[in-house]
Amino acid sequence: MIYLPMSAPTFIKSAEIYRSLRKKGITIRKTIDCLIAVLCLEHEVRLFRNDHDFLFIAEHFPLRIV
Repeated sequence: MIYLPMSAPTFIKSAEIYRSLRKKGITIRKTIDCLIAVLCLEHEVRLFRNDHDFLFIAEHFPLRIV
């Protein structure tokens, strides 16, 4: 398992992703998914997903999913 460091801006960006998608009528069921997405974006890491919420995030942000 890889540890990706988090900071206050990481949490702010996570909330921004959640709010941005809500404005478009998309509800992310687990807010932790937004945090995981931000960590992947910040550290340029691909995400192996097993959750449809990441597909919604990837449609609107440059999240690389496998």
